[in-house]
Amino acid sequence: MPTHQSLGGASDEELLQRMVATHGERFEATFWAFFDAHVGRRLPPRAVMIDLGCGPGLLLRDLGERYPDAVLYGYDVTPAMIAYGRQLVFKAASATFAIHDVVAQPLPLAAATVNLASMSSVLHVFDEPLPTLAEIRRVLVPGGIFLLNDWIRQPLSAYLAYRRDVMKESGPDSLRRAFRLFPVHSKYTAEDWRWLLGEAGFEILAQTELRASHRIFVATPAR
Repeated sequence: MPTHQSLGGASDEELLQRMVATHGERFEATFWAFFDAHVGRRLPPRAVMIDLGCGPGLLLRDLGERYPDAVLYGYDVTPAMIAYGRQLVFKAASATFAIHDVVAQPLPLAAATVNLASMSSVLHVFDEPLPTLAEIRRVLVPGGIFLLNDWIRQPLSAYLAYRRDVMKESGPDSLRRAFRLFPVHSKYTAEDWRWLLGEAGFEILAQTELRASHRIFVATPAR
C-alpha cells in the first residue's frame, strides 16, 4: 500500500518523529470533547479497540488511559511505527501491535468482535477505500463505532498554514513535500466522505470539523 513516506519523500524515522512531536496538537481538547460526547458513552468498559494505520501508537495509549480494562490492537505497515508503539507504557488490560497491510490483508480478527475501530489521516491514502471500510464493518459488533478522522479538501493557503502551524514544518524541503502531498490530502470533500461511509454500509451518528483541514465522523454499521 502507498504510505505518507513514499508520497511525501520522508523517511520512516522522519515521519515517526513528526507524528510523536505533533500528537498533542492533532489530538487536543476539541478532539477529546467530541470523543467523550459521541463515542465514549457508546463503549463498554472492557471494549476491544483497534487503530488502523496506528503510527507510533499514541492514540491507543491515550485510549488506554481512559479505558484501563480495554483490549487494544494497533496495526501499521511501517516497522518503525510498530516498534515505537511496543515500547510505550499502557494502562489498558492489553495492547498488541502488529505490522499489517490493511489494504492487502484481511484483519486478523473474527467478525463482530470489535467495539471501536479508528483511522486517523490514513484512509485518504488508499487507492480504493471501500474494501477496507467493508473489512472494518465486518469486525465491528452490532452498534460498534468507526471513528474516522481524515483530511478534507481545502485551499492551498490553508493547507500550507496547517503544515506550518500544526505540523511545525519549515524550510524548502518541507515546502516541496507539502506541494507533493497537497493533491493527496485534498482528495476528498466532506460530502465525499459521507458518501463513502454510506456506500460501505455505515450510518453516520455524528460529525464535526476538527479544524479546516480535518473532519471527524462517528459511524456505526447500518441495520
